[in-house]
Order: sequence, then structure tokens, then C-alpha cells
Amino acid sequence: MKIVLLLVLPLALAVCLSAPVLDRTLTAPDGNITGLGYGDGYLWALDKSTETVYKLNPVTGSVENSWVCTQMGSRIPSGLTYRNGYVAVCAATSTSVPAYCYRYTASGAYVSSFEMTTC
Repeated sequence: MKIVLLLVLPLALAVCLSAPVLDRTLTAPDGNITGLGYGDGYLWALDKSTETVYKLNPVTGSVENSWVCTQMGSRIPSGLTYRNGYVAVCAATSTSVPAYCYRYTASGAYVSSFEMTTC
């Protein structure tokens, strides 16, 4: 067991210390991307200024679909994630208004929202 560990340890260390390789660069679909996620084979981007979610081809960067988040009111979108077929957009204000998470289907249909409370 010690011999295997001694052989694997230098290899693992070399991988961890090697410089990262940039595979490709994509042009952002809008000017103020504040949220980025990956799911279902697509890259998902959120633009804070236009409150728009973009479904992007991760190889070409082309926009496959997009929609405007109209449920946020005075909240400003700041984050995005993708999970189990849904896009979640987080939005808040700088005042005492609570932050919310808005859930959408992958095609952009609004599903639900919930208040995000601190733990």
C-alpha cells in the first residue's frame, strides 16, 4: 500500500500544480452578466441590467433561448443556478426588502418563488 501511495502522490501533486489550460472563450450575450450556471448540456447566463436569462450552446456560445424575468419588482438579479431541470434566479435590493429566488423551467416559464432568509 505504501508503494502505491508513493507512486500516486507525485502524480497527484503534479496535476494540482500544473497551470490551467484555457479551452475556449465565448462572447457574452449581453453586457452585464452576473450569474452563470451549467445544466442539461447548456450554459445559462443572467444579465443584471436587462434581467434576461440566456440559454447558450457551450461550444459555440450561440443563444438557443432567452427570456426576461418579469417577477422581480424592485429586486436586482444577481445570481443564477441550474438544478433538476429548473433555472433559479436570485435577486435582492440594497434595502431591507428580503432577497428572493425565482424558479423557471428550462424553456423560461415562471414556476415559483421563495424568500431567502439568513441562517
